Amino acid sequence: MRIDGEHRFSIPRSQVWAHLQDPRSLRDAIPGCVAFEEREPGTYGLTVEVRIGPVRGSFAGRVALRDLQPETRYTLAAEGGGRPGSVSGEADIELADDVDGGTRLRYSAEVTIRGAAARVGGRLLTSTARGMARQFFDAIEQGTAAAAERSAAG
Repeated sequence: MRIDGEHRFSIPRSQVWAHLQDPRSLRDAIPGCVAFEEREPGTYGLTVEVRIGPVRGSFAGRVALRDLQPETRYTLAAEGGGRPGSVSGEADIELADDVDGGTRLRYSAEVTIRGAAARVGGRLLTSTARGMARQFFDAIEQGTAAAAERSAAG
């Protein structure tokens, strides 16, 4: 399954990049995340609770950030499994300055899903994946806004 999309942030690219590299920001932004720990620099073990239509369950796996080009691009590779099946994939993330002083993030992912989760249908899987991506990027933006408010107040 291929998923492409874009998200616009109202904050500068350097702040978006910093939050996309910060383990706490990532943990707080991943929908359904119940465990997230750094195993080595740039590689994390995680457990997420997901629901895809009638299929729900827990996935345990790992996420690695590779090919980092600071404030410009990186590749996110993920794999995991659980009762609902297994998932693996890679996403290329690109950041660019937006016209309003914010940041434009584009992503392109290729994901393979097996097991019960794969049998719910392509349209539902794609819709769920896009929704989770939107939740993730919205949470990253909210986290950066909250951090900016804390630093301005302190």
